[in-house]
Amino acid sequence: MRAARLLAVLSLLWALPAAAEPSTEQSEANPPPIDSSALPVASNIDPRLRGTVEGLFSGLVGSGEIPGAVIIVIRNGEVSFREGFGFSDIDGRKPVDPAKTRFRVGSISKLFTATAVMQLVEAGKLDLNSDVNTYLTSFKIPPTYPEPVTLSHILTHTAGFDDRYLGIAAPLDEKVEPLRQYLSLHMPPRVLPPGKYFAYSNHGFALAGLIVEEVSGENFNDYIQKHIFAPLRMTQSTFGVPDPAPPEIAVPYSRGVFTPAFSKIELDRLRIGPAGDLITTAPDLAKFMIAQLRRGAGLLSPETADFMQAQHFAQAQGLDGWAYGFAEGERNNVRWIGHSGSWPGFCADLVLVPERQSGYFVAYNTDCHFAASQPIRKTMFDAMWRGEEPKIGPADTADSIKRAEALAGSYISSRRARNDFTVIGAASSEAAVIDKGDGRIEIDIPDVGRPLLFEPRADGLWENPDFGWRAAALTDAKGRVTHLAINAAVFDRVGFFDGWGLWVLGVNISFLFVFLAWWGWTNGFVSRRLFAEPEAMIGFIPRLAGYLGVTLTLILLISFTVMVSLKPVVAILHGPGTFMRALLFVPIAIAACFVPMAIWSVVGFGDSVRARFAQVGYALATIAIFIVLLFAWHWNLHPFAGRL
Repeated sequence: MRAARLLAVLSLLWALPAAAEPSTEQSEANPPPIDSSALPVASNIDPRLRGTVEGLFSGLVGSGEIPGAVIIVIRNGEVSFREGFGFSDIDGRKPVDPAKTRFRVGSISKLFTATAVMQLVEAGKLDLNSDVNTYLTSFKIPPTYPEPVTLSHILTHTAGFDDRYLGIAAPLDEKVEPLRQYLSLHMPPRVLPPGKYFAYSNHGFALAGLIVEEVSGENFNDYIQKHIFAPLRMTQSTFGVPDPAPPEIAVPYSRGVFTPAFSKIELDRLRIGPAGDLITTAPDLAKFMIAQLRRGAGLLSPETADFMQAQHFAQAQGLDGWAYGFAEGERNNVRWIGHSGSWPGFCADLVLVPERQSGYFVAYNTDCHFAASQPIRKTMFDAMWRGEEPKIGPADTADSIKRAEALAGSYISSRRARNDFTVIGAASSEAAVIDKGDGRIEIDIPDVGRPLLFEPRADGLWENPDFGWRAAALTDAKGRVTHLAINAAVFDRVGFFDGWGLWVLGVNISFLFVFLAWWGWTNGFVSRRLFAEPEAMIGFIPRLAGYLGVTLTLILLISFTVMVSLKPVVAILHGPGTFMRALLFVPIAIAACFVPMAIWSVVGFGDSVRARFAQVGYALATIAIFIVLLFAWHWNLHPFAGRL
């Protein structure tokens, strides 16, 4: 499941020291809000930039990587380039209109939620370092750890919440419950101590949106409309799909399973709107971008905007980090801030460099995938912000070899749903770190499509020369490597019994033995009835238990594999459905068969050679079923895992 896979967020920011809390008074130096008229396009367009952008996106559309896209470029604080490519509706041959086509921009929505929080901080109604339970009225975050969760933790994704994908959205024609009601029932548990590790959290930002509601007394969508959209004259933006859905919204597409052709995805509703439900146009979003470049013009005081955009967390020195809402990092010798966004059928990226008063926004109407998103980001950075990275001295070879050897192994994203079966999505996308023997490492992440080579640096990091990604080893008090950090994302080291490859091998072998047992018992039954073969050595009741056990095991493995392989991601986001709920009870039935099978495997069916052979075959089938049951329990493929 792609929603649970590569979580290395490649994001941005301009450095200002976070030495003090923001002022609660509006500064007289705060520039006026963005003009209400449509943002004009500057006449001083860099022809090289235009040529690069047009070549990049024409190539992506022409090669079938994306159906359509919009891009807007800001230089010197004004829009310098705006263009649409391809189709917003393939069937209707409707081209992307750079002024009017609306895109769902996914997690870029979090920048608006963070801005709303900072407005209330500035007004003295919220404290970034207070326990969030101070502001919650309908439910409380449990004291799992001694340290409370604060808004500062939430805005930097360090609150330590587990992740959740099941049922966070609903079909467009289905009414969703209020945010307060949903979170009171489905807020994920705390699984990490706050402030220590980055673990991206949609529900954390949904909680921030609820706190905005609690403190302001306004519905979150109404608050954003009144305090952000209206001041910036963002007239084509909404949180959530309006009813009726406007025709300007681009049609979302996904690639087919067996064909590279695009298939249409239906629009839906998010239950965690503050985390990802913004639908907007490029000109509207440009107004928000320019307001942030102008130090909060029309939204925040300059001091508050500076504080919001400053780095507040980094997993290791030299890696990308997080401001409040904004991801941040350094590339081409400039510091950037921004956010990417994805949802089935949509992908977007927003990047700002306040120091240069510049930035860009890109959106396209298909799922995010490495072959499009990373070339776009690399090309745009190199075209807009030329300059060499600061030179880091050569790494000590002996030390690099030692560090690479210690880091080698398998890692699973810290951002994962530990409490339901969707954890399998993260497990099946383990990052493998391969020691090259000379201090270099390769990191293999399935969604990337190929291993990426990382060169050692003198500061203890590794860097990929193609995309500028940086990696670090995180260690415990004894110096043992416990985590892998790639840019702003963190991966937990996988223990032997948590290794996905080991489980896949075990389940595949078990499937073979279970299938052979099923085939043998089925064939034996038919042969005895049709060809008068000798009676079975195994009695009817043991055979019935065994046959039911292997049959149910085959049903579980085949059904789950087909469902995960063929069902679109939206089936998970809208689920679990009736079939999935029923499938989760199959391991219970298998366990009911396994118990008597285990007993008969030990007791046996007689002392003859033929009986002993029957006992061995029966025992192998029983062991295979046991391994599948262990798999189901370990990876939450049962009805007792979390709240479904």
